[in-house]
Amino acid sequence: MTAAATAALLTLAACGGSGDDGGESADASGGAGAVQAEFSQEAADLLPQAIQDSGTMTWTAAPKPPFYVDGEDGFTGLGPDLQAAMEQVLGVDIEFQATDGLNSVLLSLQSGRADFFVGGVRATPERQQDFDLVGWLTVGPSYLIPAERADELTEPGDLCGLTVAYEEGSSMESFVTALAEDCAGGSDGELTPLPLTADGARLAVDSGRADAFAANESDSRYIQLQREGRYEVIVEDTGTSDLTAGMSLAGSGVGEAMAAAFQALIDQGVYEELMTEWNLADSMVDESVLNPA
Repeated sequence: MTAAATAALLTLAACGGSGDDGGESADASGGAGAVQAEFSQEAADLLPQAIQDSGTMTWTAAPKPPFYVDGEDGFTGLGPDLQAAMEQVLGVDIEFQATDGLNSVLLSLQSGRADFFVGGVRATPERQQDFDLVGWLTVGPSYLIPAERADELTEPGDLCGLTVAYEEGSSMESFVTALAEDCAGGSDGELTPLPLTADGARLAVDSGRADAFAANESDSRYIQLQREGRYEVIVEDTGTSDLTAGMSLAGSGVGEAMAAAFQALIDQGVYEELMTEWNLADSMVDESVLNPA
């Protein structure tokens, strides 16, 4: 990671969230000047005609690091850097619209206020009925716990009988559900899942309302860096990584274009550069897949 990215990790607010249910435009001002990607006619031709004609598309996400880090001059992070690269690949301007959670993201896509969700949701057959999913990274589960409980809580099974908060609708939901099923009927008691917003889940750990925050490892490591000495991270070794995806309205044509654009970034080496820059090299995919579930 470069010095600039390290500085951002150590100084900017973790899990920053902004926007509301309606979604508001926000300045995504990442490393646009440093990103160098090549235009892909193939990907650009797949964009819906309305976007080609207007020369503009809208991305949405609920801002949280390392994808969107809220600073004085707007957002930095992997999201803004991807936005800058995608503008070059697709030859269109991309506007960013911040929302405050997955439900707001879905409403933005369904209402046409946004064209693409650049975050990550778990790819499932059920979700693919309404949305086109673009697999572009993998993620593994982890649990953020208070540092003072590190000797007591060393593995996921130690969370049986406790409360685990997670971001509702995120890829972590399935892992928390599976862990709760493993705990059920055991001598240590049942695990209580607590679905909240991303910020709410972390704050629940701070307040004692929850004993752990389930998040993908990159999120947990980021928060741990932000608050040195305050948290420890339990990593769950599942043996596999779940593919997570960006999302567009099914049949809109945006998904096909974004899958091709991500593949262009992979082929050009820009994807690896950006993922490494934001400490996500372990989450890279070899190819971008449309509707992988």
